[in-house]
Amino acid sequence: MTETFQQAFRKVLLPIWIGLRYNRSSNKQRFLSLLSWISLIGMMLGVAALIIVLSVMNGFQAELRDRMLGLIAHGKIVTKNHQPIPQWSGVADWLSAQEGITAVAPLVGGDVMLSVNKTLKAAQLNGIDWASEQNISQLDQHIVRGDIGDFITTRYGMILGRSLAYNLGLGIGDKVSVILPKITVTPFGVKPRIKQFRIVALFEVGADMDTTHVYIRLSDAQRLYGLKRGDLGQVSAIRYLTPDVLTADAHARSLNTALQQNQTVDSALSVLPWSQERQHLFQAVKMEKMMVSFMLSMVIAVAAFNLISVLSMMVAEKRNEVSVLRMMGLSSFSVLMVFLTQGLSLTMISVLIGGIIGSVSALYLSEFITWLEHTFGFYIFDPSVFYISGLPSDLQFNDVLYVVLVSFILSFLFILYPAYRATQIKAVEALQYQ
Repeated sequence: MTETFQQAFRKVLLPIWIGLRYNRSSNKQRFLSLLSWISLIGMMLGVAALIIVLSVMNGFQAELRDRMLGLIAHGKIVTKNHQPIPQWSGVADWLSAQEGITAVAPLVGGDVMLSVNKTLKAAQLNGIDWASEQNISQLDQHIVRGDIGDFITTRYGMILGRSLAYNLGLGIGDKVSVILPKITVTPFGVKPRIKQFRIVALFEVGADMDTTHVYIRLSDAQRLYGLKRGDLGQVSAIRYLTPDVLTADAHARSLNTALQQNQTVDSALSVLPWSQERQHLFQAVKMEKMMVSFMLSMVIAVAAFNLISVLSMMVAEKRNEVSVLRMMGLSSFSVLMVFLTQGLSLTMISVLIGGIIGSVSALYLSEFITWLEHTFGFYIFDPSVFYISGLPSDLQFNDVLYVVLVSFILSFLFILYPAYRATQIKAVEALQYQ
């Protein structure tokens, strides 16, 4: 038992003990110790900065998602050939009976052009039935001018995004012409389908919908598009709400499977989750997050790369000591373990401290920025210019784990080379300088 312990101590515990002892600087090694700590402080700051930036980007993404979901549903049923859905009430009843569906609402609309005084703007027209729409969206909570009651009672009334109304120079009571991308054949020739609407309210949600979306009544939209009205009429889509927006994709897949298996519902129907409708926007946000992560990872890589020079100098400094240890029976693997222990022990401390600083800073970043603005009387994001006036932060465990693992892997790879070079030191070198 004693011999087995001695072998284990010689192979594992002794190299670790020697590596930790090398971290204690002597008078001759103070310069090397200073260089190593500078590298590790750089790594610590890089880890903390990466965690904070990823948390801020998560916060912006969540804020953007929540603002958009204030007006759009979690998913919708459309036809595969982009034709109107006939007898939509039957499909709506079937959808309401599905598990996990909390509300449904019809929609008629599409891409249109708005014309005012020879000014044209592209917009997304949404014809809604307010009785069911209020269960799907929070449009009434985002009305900044006008009244939702006027929208309900006014024929050919319209609600515009505040930014879109500003770009067109429109206000409450003004009129705007809606031009459909369709043509109508008349005895006087071919003409585009145009209808004039009156602005009854303006909304602002703080996202791109403020510059693109307009709302009219469902019956007015059906007349505009020439669709059948009533419960047995036609609509462009049937939207629905689920208990959890994060499971909308899973709900969409299960609903698509149910549509294929149901014989009473038109097989030409398809279910689209909200994420697919906004796919390009969130792909852009995801790509931006990846690029920022890559660039900040380079900061960690540079700090870890400096460890090569530091440990190489340390190996050169300890060359005689290593050769003596080799003469006393220390194996090449044990020498490798000595310098891996020395480098990784310092790296572990740096990465853990950086992770703690970054995590704590990300958790309280929003409160700190708010305090800073109130104390010194300035805004980082001016509310009159930016939709999001604060600095949101959403710390996620996966991001912290990713940063810590990447830092350890990079450090290990960069430490491995000088540690391997130390194993090439021969035992006879100790005798050459005696």
